[in-house]
Amino acid sequence: MIESIFATPLYKSDNYYKFSEKELSFLKSLEMMDNRGNEVTKDKHIFEHEEMSQLKNWCEKNLNYFMENLGKVKGAEFYITQSWFNKTVPLKHHHSHMHPNSIISAVLYVEGPNCPTFFYNRDSFNNFTFFDKVNGNPFTANKVGVLNEPGRLVLFPSYLHHEVDINKGNSDRYSISFNTFVKGKFGDNENLTELNIW
Repeated sequence: MIESIFATPLYKSDNYYKFSEKELSFLKSLEMMDNRGNEVTKDKHIFEHEEMSQLKNWCEKNLNYFMENLGKVKGAEFYITQSWFNKTVPLKHHHSHMHPNSIISAVLYVEGPNCPTFFYNRDSFNNFTFFDKVNGNPFTANKVGVLNEPGRLVLFPSYLHHEVDINKGNSDRYSISFNTFVKGKFGDNENLTELNIW
């Protein structure tokens, strides 16, 4: 029998967010700047705008649900730090990267052609070429794709390297990303693990 240990959690929302025309219009009106392979908003705190308040609340509820199901203690509160809008035009992609200074990161697909996000396993065990990478399995795979379904939120540990495949469609691919951190009082004073973060 083969069992999995130290599994990596990835959350895909069962509820899909339905963007209003007002929200879509606001997002597409934001000023963009070049990134490595795609475009990103100059504003890295888009959830602080009134037009995004309902969406931010929905994302926070999903984030809290995810963390509570992972066993979050009552004194810890996870919150969104930075948030931004991404645009990938046809034949472009989003470079491989991870998110420093964040605990859980997110991608929320807004609209566009099928263009998955790929996550990579950097463990040394997956670097050997004697494993079948075409017909792989969860134990030996070093690359897993998640389809972009409009309105679906994907949450993942920020240390995971990931990238967006080349947009092979005829229209732009839009998504929202955000990072998170933790605040509150947790740990134990006697065991020298207590933290007060506000």
